[in-house]
Amino acid sequence: MKRLAAVLGWPISHSRSPAMHDAAFAASGVDAVMLPLAVRPERLDDAVRGLAAIDALGASVTVPHKEAVAGCCAALDPSARAVGAVNCLAFVDGRAIGHNTDAGGFVDGLRAAGHATIARAVVLGGGGAARAVVVGLEQLGADVVVVARRPDAVTWRAARPWAELPALLATAGLVVDATSAALDPAADAALADAVPLGALPADAAVATLIYHRDTALLAAARARGLAALDGRAMLLYQATRAFTLWTGRAAPVDVMATALAASLA
Repeated sequence: MKRLAAVLGWPISHSRSPAMHDAAFAASGVDAVMLPLAVRPERLDDAVRGLAAIDALGASVTVPHKEAVAGCCAALDPSARAVGAVNCLAFVDGRAIGHNTDAGGFVDGLRAAGHATIARAVVLGGGGAARAVVVGLEQLGADVVVVARRPDAVTWRAARPWAELPALLATAGLVVDATSAALDPAADAALADAVPLGALPADAAVATLIYHRDTALLAAARARGLAALDGRAMLLYQATRAFTLWTGRAAPVDVMATALAASLA
């Protein structure tokens, strides 16, 4: 009997999760299909209850539901508690269990790109995406500094002001843009101008969580000869972790990577 997997968001038409997971199901002989479900915030609990009731294989969760969906879960995995958000649901005996595969997915992406050893990292931004990145980097043993335009607004960790960025970058092996600036062309250009990439060591890397297009910051990093990492790897590896969580099988990473690339072409 075909099992249902879902990705929950509002809106949801942008999601690449169905492309990756359907390819993985087919390659692995798992009789399942993933559907994108546009769920209004006020109906989120109903959606989670419905998926649990039909013994769904699992569900991915994207914006704006990652924090709110924790309240719909019967229990939270330590990964979700550490990040303060849920991006993956497993259904066990009619109960929704909240997990977070974003932090581990980010780390898997770094490893795949050959950046598994990072002594110090600077993360730009103080929102939920930044928190997942910080958790992942600390699992690697990195000393992580969070820098935000409004440090006092970051409630989950002490943050440093933007004015300290040049000094902080001087000893960093990685800087991660976890802000939303790249979603707006003007803000994207302004961010690239505001990050003093020249302060970074020559062997440092610059990363962003944006996966659907190049960003001005990554372009500037490449122009300086720095390693530049976009958000595709995190998107891929958070999905491979979800696949394994739901099926108990090793994910067909190459198949999922090919499907993701095709969906973005």
